[in-house]
Amino acid sequence: MRIIAAFALAYLPMAALASAPAAAQSSGNAATIQQDITELKRLYAERFAATPFPGLYEIDRPIPYSPRETAPILVTRGGEYSFNNGKLGAQRGDNGAALSASEWGSLILRWRSDIRYGDLIQQGGTGPLRMLLLSAYDCPYSKKLEAALGAAGTRYAIVPSTIATANKRFLPDIWCSPDRSAAWKQAIASGAVPQRAKSGCRYDSRYFATLSGMFGGSKPTALFADGTIIRSPEPAYVKQKLAELARTGTAF
Repeated sequence: MRIIAAFALAYLPMAALASAPAAAQSSGNAATIQQDITELKRLYAERFAATPFPGLYEIDRPIPYSPRETAPILVTRGGEYSFNNGKLGAQRGDNGAALSASEWGSLILRWRSDIRYGDLIQQGGTGPLRMLLLSAYDCPYSKKLEAALGAAGTRYAIVPSTIATANKRFLPDIWCSPDRSAAWKQAIASGAVPQRAKSGCRYDSRYFATLSGMFGGSKPTALFADGTIIRSPEPAYVKQKLAELARTGTAF
């Protein structure tokens, strides 16, 4: 049986488990999904559920990230790779070895056509999108970087982190506001959030939790359209990298 690294920190007594999350709607054949889940259960002796990303599955029980937070452990079809709880980035499934940054970014881009770019929080205009940024409006490092990006008029899209952020409960209010971009700018500048979202808001918490898990728990983390991924990038690096991608016409 395979053991994903740091599982010893993640186990909870069975009596303490909350009800299992419902399986996400995922493209692909239901029989294939069931076969994948059966194989992962054999490999890891864990329950798994489908995520919104085809061929990517989540351990079907709460996993503690910190004393008060949980984060998904995600495993690819056949146990080839895993995204472990936001703490260790991406790993090989057979031996738990960490992937390099380039391998990690390339792995996320397996699902580049499944990322719902229109559901991300857009910043900096409407030109070609070349950078995604995992960010949290209550993170001082995210605040500093986004202030510099905003001053430079940088075009990017925000993946609002659901991991290790005390203000996760307010993300639907920002996402469902009439102007997500403005609501996010206000939140990251002053901490002020919009009125509570109406009950009909279609904020997909499972989608954003999965995407956050793929990016990891460190904020801010930038993913560029060529697969380059970097934690806490300097504004000068972002400017240089986006110029390089513009020259080659590389975009999401």
